[in-house]
Amino acid sequence: MKKLFLISVMALLTVASYGRKHFENVTVVADTIYYSDNHLTVSDRSDASYYRLLMTEGLGLQKRDVFQDFYLNGTLRAEGGYKFIDLSNDNNSILDGEVTTYYSNGKEKLHGTYKNGKREGYFTLQMRDGSIAVVQYRNGVSVHDYFTVTRPDGTIQKHSLSEIKSLL
Repeated sequence: MKKLFLISVMALLTVASYGRKHFENVTVVADTIYYSDNHLTVSDRSDASYYRLLMTEGLGLQKRDVFQDFYLNGTLRAEGGYKFIDLSNDNNSILDGEVTTYYSNGKEKLHGTYKNGKREGYFTLQMRDGSIAVVQYRNGVSVHDYFTVTRPDGTIQKHSLSEIKSLL
């Protein structure tokens, strides 16, 4: 029963990840911000590894602050909501709402929800080999000491949280 539930959750998360829409009806609210590999602001595009646009989406009570990051070739790198963007050190920025990151080839990498800068709920990682890793967070901390990986052939494996970086 547990396996069936996990497979169902994985299938739903996979289908949902392909149906994501990008922002619509946005207003750019700041100049382009350039960041280096270590997430510090740089003044020149030639020193940057990615750049960011800050925008607002929606109107009135539905208005929210959103961002889009791009690789220097113009490919989308990340997008989502935020509460605070540190203009000098991106490591201090506070994400809020759904956030999706992308590989340099444009395919989705990571998707999840942040609440006041802390991960909340299920985060899915689309791995390069076609596998999907899932970690559940509550208030910024993993609920379990493991994450699950569903392989393209449908097999599910548990891995220690310490292994997640090696799978990227």
